Amino acid sequence: MFQRLWLASVAQPLHPLLSVACAAVALTFGLLLRDATTLLTFVAGLGLIFMMVGYGVLLARIARIVIPLAALIGVLAALFGGGMSGGLMTFGRINLLGLTTAFAWTIDPTQLARALRQAGAPPLVALSLLITVRSIPTLVGEAVRIRDAMRVRGLSLRHTPLRILYRALVVPLLIRVLTLSESLALALETRAFTGDPCATIYRPVALHGRDYATLALMVILMSGVAGTQWLFN
Repeated sequence: MFQRLWLASVAQPLHPLLSVACAAVALTFGLLLRDATTLLTFVAGLGLIFMMVGYGVLLARIARIVIPLAALIGVLAALFGGGMSGGLMTFGRINLLGLTTAFAWTIDPTQLARALRQAGAPPLVALSLLITVRSIPTLVGEAVRIRDAMRVRGLSLRHTPLRILYRALVVPLLIRVLTLSESLALALETRAFTGDPCATIYRPVALHGRDYATLALMVILMSGVAGTQWLFN
């Protein structure tokens, strides 16, 4: 649900592999910064890049959630021994985490699997990743439906004995997982999936001008922040 919300906020998401790389590099670089002013400057620069590449609506939605939480935790960190500098560092790092996580939330798993295949990853690896990502919300939805069915029958997760809970929740969930596995295996068989590394890729994922612009802006931002920190420290 959240992924659909984030994707709906972006007219054209970035290349999936570029999104993963930007998230990992930006988070690592930001955590290595030891000065609060430099960290906050880097976070502000990331926010500016978000707006420049068309992620403005997404940035606003993230800010409504992350900034109040970061402010609260930053104040607590400052009050309990961190001081003003520690509070600002905590505030900046939480905002950094929120921004970098947004890159991952805008990745379409299908596009990511195709991009991995184009990068030379084995078909089974890309398929396994896609199945894993797609299965998580499916299993959560199945568990919620089973829980609702239990409530209709007067059963509660808190007050039901384990032996009854096992038959009412665990067994139906396992049966549903096996059913989904059989359906997936049948779908792969009917489509003649063999894991052939020479197989063609349906709708290849290409890099666009926005991707190159984002990469260039990220390099400029990190170079500027690193250079500034080196000069003044």
